[in-house]
Amino acid sequence: MNFVFESQGTNTYLVYEIGAEDTIDTMSLGMLTNNNIPGLAPAIFTQMDATKYIKYNVSAKVSVKQFFEGQVNKKRLLGVFNGIINAMMSAEEYMIDINSILLDFNYIFADVSTCETVLICLPIAEANTGTDLGSFFKSIMFGTQFDQTENCDHVAKIINYLNSNPVFSLSEFKKVIDSIGNSGVVTQTPVQQPRVEPAPMPKKKPIQKPVQQPQSEIRQENPTVATVPVQLMPQSIPNYSKQNAAPVATPPVNIPVKPNAKESDVPNTTEKPMSFFYLMQHYSKENKAIYDAQKAAKKTGKNNGIPTPPPAQPKKQPNTGFAIPGAPQNAGFAIPGQPASQVNQAQQQPQKPVQKPVAQPKQQPVQVQQPTYTPPAYTTPAQPQGQSASFGETTVLGGGKIGETTVLGAGSPEVQIRPHLIRTKNNEHINLDKPVFRIGKEKSYVDYFVSDNTAVSRSHCNIITRDGQYFIVDTNSTNHTYVNGGMIQSNVETQLSHGMKIRLANEDFEFRLY
Repeated sequence: MNFVFESQGTNTYLVYEIGAEDTIDTMSLGMLTNNNIPGLAPAIFTQMDATKYIKYNVSAKVSVKQFFEGQVNKKRLLGVFNGIINAMMSAEEYMIDINSILLDFNYIFADVSTCETVLICLPIAEANTGTDLGSFFKSIMFGTQFDQTENCDHVAKIINYLNSNPVFSLSEFKKVIDSIGNSGVVTQTPVQQPRVEPAPMPKKKPIQKPVQQPQSEIRQENPTVATVPVQLMPQSIPNYSKQNAAPVATPPVNIPVKPNAKESDVPNTTEKPMSFFYLMQHYSKENKAIYDAQKAAKKTGKNNGIPTPPPAQPKKQPNTGFAIPGAPQNAGFAIPGQPASQVNQAQQQPQKPVQKPVAQPKQQPVQVQQPTYTPPAYTTPAQPQGQSASFGETTVLGGGKIGETTVLGAGSPEVQIRPHLIRTKNNEHINLDKPVFRIGKEKSYVDYFVSDNTAVSRSHCNIITRDGQYFIVDTNSTNHTYVNGGMIQSNVETQLSHGMKIRLANEDFEFRLY
């Protein structure tokens, strides 16, 4: 058919050029152009010179062929089926021949957000297809890949109805589709609960505040701080009470203290003499002061009026029979068969000093002269005349000027091709990892979701990968698609190559292969 897509401002039209041999159904054309018929795309009849056109507004809609690519969920399937049913039933109400409605996936258009579907009615006698509706719905059910992540009971129910009824009834089929669509909607009648009056709250008893007793005023005759003498309280006396206690004067104790000295600095010299070993084990400032005081008292012969204790007598060494350095030697044990005098003489003989081994001079390591290795001389093999020697040699890349790029030969690694888009706004890397990659702002439908630009359509364009080639298709977008500055025609494939600039409305991208 002579259909082309035409963009006028923000609208996209599917245009049919009426040929000289076409017979127009004027009644159907009048109904179509003068009424907004549910399920049918609105049409405009125009004429330019001798050429006549019928234009269908399909703005912001994609063909069902594109809509059903990949996995199809329940919402999309029911949306397309309801659109077809509404178009057929509306055609009967407006006295339009249903055979003039095109049952072709390329000429059925759906909204990707609402799944609302419209069909094309071509009021041309030669265009009547006469397709059976039952067979058409069967072809959809058996040629579509359904989403396996959701419950597919609706698929079995539709197929069961189409196979069990040899005569297709549009009204009965509509009931089946409506029942499937309403199966997920549960309406509940609100149940009125009996009103329960709250139980009366018990009255709170008034809280009585304690009456404050008037406090007797305490008069202080002398505001200055009074000096209270220290009293010794005889708490060890039984049946003692503070009322019967009489003040006891504390006799003053005269302790000779150095001027400007703290009480902790006065050494306690009445204790036992402190040894240096004890001081090291229990070191503190107090013990150090006591030790220094005792040491100074020994030198002066005075100990603050306290006699210096006699030096400790060395302990008697046990009679072990062995010589101990610094200890008096006693008689050892008697050895049977040897007089005791010999034992004493043996013990009194001085011991010979132990001779330390004389350090031997270090021997110098013997240096062994290693034989030097001389590599054999490389001999270039003789080459036949007329042939160049290239095996094993290194080829200098970029033998010309510095900075030039040398083209590698067939042995260089191949560049791995990975088609992707670079979003100019934020330098985002978008991998084109599907045969049909959809771009738009309908998150449930597209593969790349543009969330921050309202000028981009819900389904703006598709990038198709086929046989190592890449194409971009504008899917009837509102603000159109541009490649290298030029607007492309809707639903027409435009081939892409590395480095091309793509603009979706006012959003810029760059197509790259590596």
